[in-house]
Amino acid sequence: ACEAQCPVGVEHLPLIIGARRGLASNGEAPDALAAVYNHLDRRGNIWGLGADLRQKFVQSAGVEIFDAARHDYLVWLGCAGSFEADFQKSLRSLFDILRAHGVSFGVLAKERCTGDVAKRTGNEYQFQELARANIEDFTAAGVTKIVTSCPHCLRTIGTDYRAFGFSAEVIHSASLVAGLTRTMAMPGAGIVTFHDPCYLGRYAGVTEEPRDLLARFGATVHEPDRHGANPFCCGAGGGLLFEEHEEGRRISQERFEQLQRTGAATIVTACPFCSIMLKGAQASA
Repeated sequence: ACEAQCPVGVEHLPLIIGARRGLASNGEAPDALAAVYNHLDRRGNIWGLGADLRQKFVQSAGVEIFDAARHDYLVWLGCAGSFEADFQKSLRSLFDILRAHGVSFGVLAKERCTGDVAKRTGNEYQFQELARANIEDFTAAGVTKIVTSCPHCLRTIGTDYRAFGFSAEVIHSASLVAGLTRTMAMPGAGIVTFHDPCYLGRYAGVTEEPRDLLARFGATVHEPDRHGANPFCCGAGGGLLFEEHEEGRRISQERFEQLQRTGAATIVTACPFCSIMLKGAQASA
């Protein structure tokens, strides 16, 4: 937000990430991140959970293993999609929509984190290890088109991986579904408000597609003070999802109250981590 507002174009984020790299390389990263780095090293995901849980979800959802000869898209589940039960509900709906519109898709037999958290918190070595391993898997499988419901994965695979020579088409599920359902309409979803994820609205410029979908299926969208390409962060970005000792008023609580003030009874978002943060703010309200 500061970079977008700066009248002389000062780019402070590379400086912050550079400082974090220095701290991480010296073993001085915040204590909360040590467990995350360990999870990424040992289990390949930010939660430290076993791959068998992801496999159970893939099997129960009836998803095929990606085959470039048979499938249009690789669906990238990400750490949230592989293990977070609430987010998996939305993925099941996505799978149903894709099937109903004749879009063939599959998932990798195994996944590891994109390295988003490692990169944003300055652990560049770990990020590069994860990125190279994922790109090897994509290349071996012949992946050219990827759809993901996680804006963090969208940014990391679609933009950051280009530095390693990977340039597949990467699209957020909201954009894909908006295109597939362009001629559809249903009444009566009521009044909602939409929270724009930073990596979807600000970074990817995807702001209209989610709103078009909501309107198409009968929702009236009441906008919060900050929305679209200038959203207010949920508090999870930059590795702060794992910050346990945030001082003062929590960012997630501030944002939750902004959304409440719209008068909408339902908050909609397009990011699993935004969902986690806002639900946490609701629980502590």
